[in-house]
Amino acid sequence: MKIKSTITGALYEFTPAGRTEEERYICPECSHLRKKKNDKCFAWNNNEDVGYCHNCTASFYVYRPSEKQYIAPAWKNITALTDKAVKWFTGRMISQDTLVKMRIYSDTAFMPQFNREIETICFPFFFQDRLVNIKYRGAEKSFKMHTGSELIFYNQDALLNNEDIIIVEGEIDALSFIQCGFNNVISVPNGANVKLEYLDTYHELFDNVKRIYLATDQDTKGIELRDELARRLGAERCLVVSFKDCKDANAYLLKYGSDFHDLIKNAVQIPTKGIITVDNIEVDIDDLFRNGQQPGRILNEPFDEFIRWETGRMAIVTGIPSSGKSEFVDYLTMKMNVLYGWRAAYFTPENYPLKYHYSKLFEKLIGKRFTAKTATDMDYEMAMQHIRDNFFYILNEDDFTVDSMLTAAKILVKTRGIKILVIDPYNRLEHQYKDSETQYISRFLDKLTNFARFNDVLVILVAHPRKMERDTTGKLKCPTLYDISGSSNFYNKCDYGFTVHRKTDGNNTLLNEVEVHWQKVKFKYLGNGGLSELKYNFVNGRFQKDTNWDNTNWLVRSAEQAVMNYTETDKKEFEWEKDEDKAPF
Repeated sequence: MKIKSTITGALYEFTPAGRTEEERYICPECSHLRKKKNDKCFAWNNNEDVGYCHNCTASFYVYRPSEKQYIAPAWKNITALTDKAVKWFTGRMISQDTLVKMRIYSDTAFMPQFNREIETICFPFFFQDRLVNIKYRGAEKSFKMHTGSELIFYNQDALLNNEDIIIVEGEIDALSFIQCGFNNVISVPNGANVKLEYLDTYHELFDNVKRIYLATDQDTKGIELRDELARRLGAERCLVVSFKDCKDANAYLLKYGSDFHDLIKNAVQIPTKGIITVDNIEVDIDDLFRNGQQPGRILNEPFDEFIRWETGRMAIVTGIPSSGKSEFVDYLTMKMNVLYGWRAAYFTPENYPLKYHYSKLFEKLIGKRFTAKTATDMDYEMAMQHIRDNFFYILNEDDFTVDSMLTAAKILVKTRGIKILVIDPYNRLEHQYKDSETQYISRFLDKLTNFARFNDVLVILVAHPRKMERDTTGKLKCPTLYDISGSSNFYNKCDYGFTVHRKTDGNNTLLNEVEVHWQKVKFKYLGNGGLSELKYNFVNGRFQKDTNWDNTNWLVRSAEQAVMNYTETDKKEFEWEKDEDKAPF
């Protein structure tokens, strides 16, 4: 059978050998990375068909293609809290009435950080009176979610009957609002993690919500979470809650007391259109002052020295036919997705039927040709599950206008959280000229720029150049952005601009040698441009500096890296109260 990790999402072949309730095995995710490679740190429960690694803390469940499998915990109907737990909550100004109301209790649970069962505080996640998940917290900020359970918002039922909703970053902050009389509060389940996969499933619960108060932590990670929530849920109905000089809701409760009405009253609208005041972006300004400008994202490529990537920008790509510009865009998009989880939407009529484009994405992801002769069934299932969750297509056969395309893209921003929009190519859109071509292109590019900024999406536009002249040797000249047919605005209005140019030999035969001319990087903190000379791998469509080909499975490699990076620093994404070093829980 196939099992899937709840931490990395990787798939593994696994055949339980024992018949007792629980058996120990070598962990498929981390054992090969350890010095003690034969240490049987992976426990598999044959009764429940779930597994857990005591070393890397990965949980596993049986994978069934095209079907998300979750394991709901059993409700023990426990309401008691230990004296130590009550004392701790009292120190956080959370009353027993609130704890009873939210069905919080004490229990023992196996915590991988200690490799044994310890006393924990249990935060049950209910939805429509059904127990969906449990978060356990033990000593020294140890924590875990219930193995294989579905992620949902804490107190998610609040979304069913409230027009105003408060969103916080942790359960203790939610309890702080509830303690102060606000029952319309929910919390994200895993701290300042911007991968909001649970929002994909439960996005419709926000349909009747009119106002959303974003009350995340006032640090860089909290601001990133706030911005992603606003992007997905619609900034026009979002207001930002400021906790003055406090980090979060509970810290505010401890310092200023239980009157939270001023917090809600003084929340400021996220600027969308019109006038922007300092009040609208004060938290952002303070973050910039204290932490500086955050650098763009690198792709671990030789061209990182020339360019760094950021959402909210527009990139324009050109190149003569068969130069490899679409292949290179696919390569960039896949790399951004694997490294940073940026989901992508494509408007790409030239890749129809889409099964051929799927095959190209598969090859870049897995590192093998798209054929059963070279790739395994496991490769296929792993890749297609990843592509299914991360790549989407826009193709209204009756309407190829830019407005129709952007409307569909906006829906994908809200429902799937896309961070990249690829338009390949410009000339396959339906263009309606009411004035000059130059004026039309200017307005068209403004639409793309505004979409990128207001939705925090990286827009990548592929545009063909006009017919290029040949040099004295008969080779086609390398085009620039100024050679794109129609207007110099293609250069003037983009944030990133580059040309993909494929080399030829003396007989004008196309080679696997590619030049990428990084012509424009608008902001210095994102790079200064330059020239990259790359090799194209015909096997998997990847671009490299030399022919020491990378044919690895990027999903497996990413999973292994995630295990290696599973340090205390990474775990802080899931912490509830980061400043309670001396707390027993």
